[in-house]
Amino acid sequence: MIVREMPNGQLLCLNQTTHAHMAAQFVQHWGNADFAPPTPYDEMMLAVSQHDNGWYEWELTPRLCADGYPMDFLKDDAPLAKLDLWRLSVNRVYAQHPYAALPVHRHAAWLYQGALHLISDEQIRAATVAFIEEGEPLLAQVRNLFAENSTYAPLLSDAALDANTRLLQFGDFAVLQIAIPWANERTMPKCPLNHREQVDIQMRYDEATITFDPWPFGVDTFTVSIHGRLLRQRHFASEAEYHAALVAAPLRQLQWVVARG
Repeated sequence: MIVREMPNGQLLCLNQTTHAHMAAQFVQHWGNADFAPPTPYDEMMLAVSQHDNGWYEWELTPRLCADGYPMDFLKDDAPLAKLDLWRLSVNRVYAQHPYAALPVHRHAAWLYQGALHLISDEQIRAATVAFIEEGEPLLAQVRNLFAENSTYAPLLSDAALDANTRLLQFGDFAVLQIAIPWANERTMPKCPLNHREQVDIQMRYDEATITFDPWPFGVDTFTVSIHGRLLRQRHFASEAEYHAALVAAPLRQLQWVVARG
């Protein structure tokens, strides 16, 4: 869950699964004379669009913070359960295509590796390290599956997987930047030009437009959108009250035009 505070004080509750769908709206257009398209395309679109599907059940009955404010993924206070949500995402994507599971796990592992120094609880740290290390046997398993496959075997190098993971992260971070929202400008580091080279991309946005420079897409302009439930109430006495409010809340769509910087 992403809880976006609207200018009028209302809350727009955006599902993680919906956020992932919006990430795919960016990545589906990736590729031009300077930027290689997603390869393998279908499997990468699967990875991007489904990378947060482990949140599906959680978002059917989302939780509240201690003060009654809707909980989102940034305020989540159950780190061990969150690791299991990631495992569920990886396993579900694996069931659809084993290759697509690799950038999903690597994306999560990189996020956790970057935050290990912030984890003081020994049990949580050990569980996090264990999750990160699950990537090696997963990779070995997928490499074994596709060892004789001329399409996928070349795409299982660390360089190719790193590039594809960074492509997933581009879509993921672009959505978070505007959906939460964070600052109106962001440098997206190490975006893949291909499976060997990288470049930083400058992202800027306002209420109507998102720009990127350099331009990584194969079309001149396109639109992206995300929808959620608009709550007038900011705090709830119980989760039952919160869930009922979500069901009754109107849908609100946010939309942007994506154009050259």
